Amino acid sequence: MFAVTGTAGRFGRLALAAVLDLTADRAGTVALTRDPARADAGRPGPGPAVRQADFARPATLVPALAGVRRLLLVSTERSPRRLRLHEAAVGAAVAAGVEHVVYTSVVRAADPGNPVPEAADHGLTERLLAASGLAHTVLRFNVWPQMLLLSGLARLAVAHGELPSSAAHGRVGYITREDTAWAAARVLTGAVDTVPAPGATGTVLDVTGPGLTDAEVAAALGGATGRPVRHRPVADADVPRALTALGVPAPLAAAWGENDPFRREGWFDVPDDGTTRRLLGRAPVTLGAFFAGHRAELVAGAP
Repeated sequence: MFAVTGTAGRFGRLALAAVLDLTADRAGTVALTRDPARADAGRPGPGPAVRQADFARPATLVPALAGVRRLLLVSTERSPRRLRLHEAAVGAAVAAGVEHVVYTSVVRAADPGNPVPEAADHGLTERLLAASGLAHTVLRFNVWPQMLLLSGLARLAVAHGELPSSAAHGRVGYITREDTAWAAARVLTGAVDTVPAPGATGTVLDVTGPGLTDAEVAAALGGATGRPVRHRPVADADVPRALTALGVPAPLAAAWGENDPFRREGWFDVPDDGTTRRLLGRAPVTLGAFFAGHRAELVAGAP
């Protein structure tokens, strides 16, 4: 039996739908969520079994995992208690006899000295899995380009004709949320093998696209919309102000800007060695194609 956590969220819902596409076995798939009323398989007809699984209420977890052979453990949102929530989920998987856990992490999560705030809990969770004795696959995702849309930055860059940042020549291997969900589903269902090294219980794999600088992101926005967009270099301290001047809300501008030094230093530049294509069974969607698919949204309000 397969199970996916967080199925009320965007990624969990996509991953669950992908699992159902791959298996066509709703009876053998379980949707886990802390809010069963919001679970949605995204497909017509009877859905898979839905079980309540609240990481903050460990007593719900072992019963929810009863009979589950392979578990997709979708990381929770960044918060002070995230590691504690992940620890509860890993402990429940051990207690329930889960055979294999697939965990959604981020690139370079366990690299020594990684300064990216998002990475710390992921690296520690990877260590929890390694110490648990569970067979596991860690999928380290690079940045979703959806973040450029949700922040409003991509649309505003098109409207103003510029993308300000201090990332310089730092590269990011953007990979769409849909592609990461498909890769996770293929690993969970065994459509693609992830065999660990001899003597190891787990495998760590990067799921990433080709590395792009902000100048190349700006060019991709221009190519998809037919509107000229250029990259405007600014100093680190000036990034939040430059983004808010475009119209990005101040909290999002600050959060986006804090990653510019990390992008410049190469923390999101992960070579694509063919693993992503193997996991997907095809080439990943390019950033240009992603932007082209969202052209109407990107040009909304543009002069």
